[in-house]
Amino acid sequence: MTKRKHKKKPLAERRIASERIQDLFRQADGAFKESPELSNQYVRLARKLAMKYKLKLKPGFKRRFCKHCYAYLRPGVNCRVRTGRKQVTYSCFNCKKFMRFPIRKKQKQKK
Repeated sequence: MTKRKHKKKPLAERRIASERIQDLFRQADGAFKESPELSNQYVRLARKLAMKYKLKLKPGFKRRFCKHCYAYLRPGVNCRVRTGRKQVTYSCFNCKKFMRFPIRKKQKQKK
């Protein structure tokens, strides 16, 4: 039996979804001080949109929420950020788990 292939969504729809994801993260950032639960809900909606339209979240967005409990993260408030030799470690205070992101060296540009 062959795998079922899914068609990509139209480019216009993907572009609108991408803008909506950016807007949801902006709203999550603004609402965090008054209501962290609302920020978490915005993150869940953004993730669902990205999965539905098969969009990759930008690295900046990926580091703003916990990979385990999907809580919106604000360093120093509900998460701890530590740098090691080759990685950055985010520790979530909600679920007590941590995420590691590698630090990549910048490539030298030829003159």
